[in-house]
Amino acid sequence: MATLILRDTHRALEEKMESLDKQKKQTSLKIRDAASHGDLKENGEYHAAREEQSFIVRKTRVLQTHSPFKIIEYGEIETDRVGFGNKVTIFEEGKDEAEDYYLLGPIEFELDLYPMVITIHSPFGQSIVGKKIDDDFTLEIRGKETKFTITAIEKITAK
Repeated sequence: MATLILRDTHRALEEKMESLDKQKKQTSLKIRDAASHGDLKENGEYHAAREEQSFIVRKTRVLQTHSPFKIIEYGEIETDRVGFGNKVTIFEEGKDEAEDYYLLGPIEFELDLYPMVITIHSPFGQSIVGKKIDDDFTLEIRGKETKFTITAIEKITAK
């Protein structure tokens, strides 16, 4: 099943992957240079570069695990019911103000492109998909039933 992704997020992902590739090449040079300084057991520069390389490889793999992608254009996003690409304003019972959440996918979450991202596959995301304005839903949070109300549904705008 393809991972839903906004067009702008796909561009940002491509840029991030290119950046990670450049970092990986630069780190490989650091590793080679540090290794040339002798004993690797006590070579802090070498170990730091290897750790950096491992981080870059892990980050790349995490981003790649979400492919293949289905790119969603902003014109495809609906606002009559909550779905992918919506900014959803939700009032939590007992709070003073409603909060805005962005219903998106794991890539938008990973790249930290929007505040308050809820992934469409999370329990909270699944609870709001298909809801309309003024619909209520209840979730168990820390062993307590909490009531929420959808107060607004908007399209996410391009960044």
